Amino acid sequence: MDTSILLATYNSSYFLRAQLNSLYEQTDLNWELIVRDDGSTDNTIEIIREYQQKYNNIKILEDNEKGLGAMNSFMRLLEKTKSEYYFFCDHDDVWLPHKIEVSKNAMYKAEEKNKNIPIIIHTDLIVVDGNLKVINDSFWKSSGIKPNILDNKNFIQVFNFVTGCSMMFNNTAKQVSFPYPKRTPMHDWWIAIQTLKNNGKVIHLENPSILYRQHGGNEVGARKVDLNYFVKKVKNINATLKGHQEHIEFLKEAKGLNVFQYYFYKILYTIIRKI
Repeated sequence: MDTSILLATYNSSYFLRAQLNSLYEQTDLNWELIVRDDGSTDNTIEIIREYQQKYNNIKILEDNEKGLGAMNSFMRLLEKTKSEYYFFCDHDDVWLPHKIEVSKNAMYKAEEKNKNIPIIIHTDLIVVDGNLKVINDSFWKSSGIKPNILDNKNFIQVFNFVTGCSMMFNNTAKQVSFPYPKRTPMHDWWIAIQTLKNNGKVIHLENPSILYRQHGGNEVGARKVDLNYFVKKVKNINATLKGHQEHIEFLKEAKGLNVFQYYFYKILYTIIRKI
């Protein structure tokens, strides 16, 4: 198979079956599922093995390191998997039935026009609560994400607009993403940065492909960007500035924007996203 879905788990038992069921309800079933567990203490692994008994395209990546966290766990999966195309899969979402088929078709079309360059396909998301009740029918609108503007090698270093669980990318995008800085904020952000830095394409599809579940256990979730969002940033100014400093240090390590460029693009997009 030329397509791999990379699933990182950690104490995932509560929502895992719903996600796995959505994978096997896809209109395109030509893929393999590679799972890496980060040291679960619940029955996550038992659930994975249960599905292995039903389907022959599930593999568990065995290694001795635990507690890597989401970003490093996904990058370990990517490093150890050989394929032509990749999807990242969060354990607590639900994929809509045409997600894989639509993403693949967009990828094939893009590759016909752009040979041997890194390519990412990504989509909008429907934000739902723990019971899959719709909170917002567009993650992009609620978060002030404007892909046409952010699709730029400078803006992407300040604002990530590619959500990992909505993305598909080719092997060339993988190749330009290793090695990666220790300070990298998230796996999806780094791959998007490197894709644009290496003259690749990030192609957005406006139709959502996923139910993006928000619940108390989310490590990274959907935040509505409104007046309250900015008020909280000001009220927690020390934490806000600490986050800025950490990101500036990451960019320095990655040989990206300097501190002046960072704040220029940050302020500019903060204005643009509310227009």
